[in-house]
Amino acid sequence: MAFLSRTTMTPLLLTYENKSMYLHADPQGYALFDVESSEPFFRVQEPLLLVHGIMTDANTIHIVVLKTSGDLCYTLISGSSTPQTTLIAKLDIRSTRYRRLFLFPQGKIIHIFYASTHKAIPNVWHIEHRLWNGVSWHSTRMGEVVHPREPLYHVNLDSQGNLHFLTITFQGRHSLLFTNRFNGSFNIWGSPTETMKISGEVVDMAALMTSDNVHHLYWVIKTPNGQFELRTAQQIDAHELSSSWNPSHAPIKTFNSPWKSIGALEINGILWLLARTAEEVLMQNDGKGWRLISSHPALHQPLQWVHKGRRNFHQTNWLEDQFERRTPSYHHELGFTLNKQTTPWPEPFQSIPTQTIPPTPPVPAFYPELSLNSNPPPPIVVNISPTSPANIPFPISMENSTPQSTIEKLEVSDVPNVSDVFENPTEEVLQPQPLKETSVPERLVTTVTHLEEENAELQRLVSTVSHLEKENAELQRLVSTV
Repeated sequence: MAFLSRTTMTPLLLTYENKSMYLHADPQGYALFDVESSEPFFRVQEPLLLVHGIMTDANTIHIVVLKTSGDLCYTLISGSSTPQTTLIAKLDIRSTRYRRLFLFPQGKIIHIFYASTHKAIPNVWHIEHRLWNGVSWHSTRMGEVVHPREPLYHVNLDSQGNLHFLTITFQGRHSLLFTNRFNGSFNIWGSPTETMKISGEVVDMAALMTSDNVHHLYWVIKTPNGQFELRTAQQIDAHELSSSWNPSHAPIKTFNSPWKSIGALEINGILWLLARTAEEVLMQNDGKGWRLISSHPALHQPLQWVHKGRRNFHQTNWLEDQFERRTPSYHHELGFTLNKQTTPWPEPFQSIPTQTIPPTPPVPAFYPELSLNSNPPPPIVVNISPTSPANIPFPISMENSTPQSTIEKLEVSDVPNVSDVFENPTEEVLQPQPLKETSVPERLVTTVTHLEEENAELQRLVSTVSHLEKENAELQRLVSTV
């Protein structure tokens, strides 16, 4: 019997600087919206288990999906060009469930992370890293996370292009933090390191890397009396492999049950935390400690926010504004403004659910800040329907630019075969065709007549000048003889 995990899918807000796209997802497919458009410009209508995406510039979106068929697929959408889709792997979805996707396109390198657990051991989550190195896909098992509900892991990106991998696993009376780093220059992982021991069971976590490479970790502990403590630790310089984590001595805040989620952001050097319980609590830290900004009963819908800036990256749980659709809640407090999209996008597309995708075609990574001078990516399979503009042929036609009365269409069947003409010449072929009689417009006749009269007058003037020149020469001869 299939072990399909029908999780409730959360919409994604994809932002690059102050540009944004909205990725709506449900078990029947996903649709990508502009910030204002009421109709999606890209849509996939196939049963899905997981969806994730990221913007790498104002016009480029990367999407990875896991279908109920087990196909793990990657799609690149760049401006008005044809979207390109490739199959990464065929996964076992009958006995395994999957959670928590991450996606990092970096030049010719693409990183994809996800967690899976087998139905026989549901508390043990395996973290997989799929890497496109510019030539082929590679897979690395990153380790295991023990947790009864969700895989507690996070991936961050520093300013030098290194990936930082964090996991928290429960070991009975305490939880262990393990860290690892992927070197962006040599494309290799280090060794996983046990970095910190946390007393109690961690039920939720969030992490972020600031633009100055300070690593922040936030976690929630369930206390014996049923409350939830929000705590934090910092790694001052993430570039240093030996840099230690410094946990806070006291919790940031204690919350009552039920616990739902936590989100963490850094915007313009200010840290933000959004805790969801029976209330929504927004907190800020501008370097002087945490202070409460807003607290009220839960009103907003969950939203996953994936932000890519020129110097930082954040992926976190957040909320959608109640009144402004496709906008993060508390954006006024955050000082975060979204510009309206002015770049033209392609017409709406639809995918073909039954389309066959080759096993491992090349994948064009796209990261404009790094690949402006690179060669164009090789063509790959496109997951677009025949009814889309991308698959409609473009016949050469003059009907829209020249009146039909001035052009006679030539059928291929009417053109004689050249070899037949020379091998079997006939009188009909060699005989010149008489010209058709055509009427000349009256205005053209008048113009020609006027030109003929001017030409005759010119001839008379030339004759007179010639006669005068002869008489002048005769007079000069007579004067010289006197």
